[in-house]
Amino acid sequence: MLSPTTLLCVITGLVLTGVTLADIFATILVPGPAEGVLRIGARLRQPAMLAARLFSFRRRTPRQGRSNVLAPLVFLLIFASWMLLLLLGYGLLFFGLRHHFTPELTGLDDALYFAGSSLLTLGVSEVNAHGPARWLLLAAGLSGFGVITATLTFVVQVQSALHQRESRVLTLASLAGTPPTGIGLLQAVASLDVGSELHDFFRIWRDWAAAMLHSHIASPMLIFFHSVDAESDWLTSLEAVLDAATMLMALTQHEARGAATLMHRTGSRTAARLAGLLGVEALDPAPLGAEVVRRLIERLRQSGYVVDDDGEEAIATFERLRGDYAGRINALAKELGG
Repeated sequence: MLSPTTLLCVITGLVLTGVTLADIFATILVPGPAEGVLRIGARLRQPAMLAARLFSFRRRTPRQGRSNVLAPLVFLLIFASWMLLLLLGYGLLFFGLRHHFTPELTGLDDALYFAGSSLLTLGVSEVNAHGPARWLLLAAGLSGFGVITATLTFVVQVQSALHQRESRVLTLASLAGTPPTGIGLLQAVASLDVGSELHDFFRIWRDWAAAMLHSHIASPMLIFFHSVDAESDWLTSLEAVLDAATMLMALTQHEARGAATLMHRTGSRTAARLAGLLGVEALDPAPLGAEVVRRLIERLRQSGYVVDDDGEEAIATFERLRGDYAGRINALAKELGG
């Protein structure tokens, strides 16, 4: 007959171990935000962001400080929390089954040390298990090995997704400068006499936006990894390409307006889904104003684009299309420290 203390340790250990393994499974193996009791990643996000901002204020370039610190800090805290919870859960289980060890575990500290040795598969303990404790020992070793392997695999996947995202961002920076702008992009294309390639350009960026949406929803932690260059990060690049597509759609008669329209739809949807993923509300984008839009039209005309008139209808269309994404991108940039 199990004593009340032993029964409490076993039940608490089982619950704690179970919910922790479920959170690891939901975070690493199941695409999308983790759902469940713990949701450690979601709970640690805000404290980690505050810590990263406080750290960045001590640096000369705050944005770059957050870029380098925030995402690794969140990931490190999540992994450490998982291991500590598993250590405590298995420690309580081992303590509850302490009579099934030779020599018998004398206290919770011995049980925690044995649990840590089992999770890390070190095998440094001289204690022998028998009865149900043998299977618990195997479960602890399998859990530790599985968590470490899954975490390392996840790190490789994150690095691969970041490489695919940043390679396109660096390409845009070489074309449109840093930071890239929509009008700068269109002027650079015109000056290089590659306007005929705008159709393929918007198609490639449409595919990039769709791939980025898929990868960032599957692994939300990717959102917190800023680009290396603070002046041409992925949010700035997305906004610049969307601005270029919007200008082409609303203000010109260019043959690539169809491809620009598809880019606008996909890019706007990406911004909306990512803002929803972080739970941030779109900021009201300040209208550029008629005079600013007319200057954009004049710069397009000087670059050789066949532009529409600068009437109120064209200006209103541009402002409306820009409103589909600008507020959400601004909200994302504010949330991520941009």
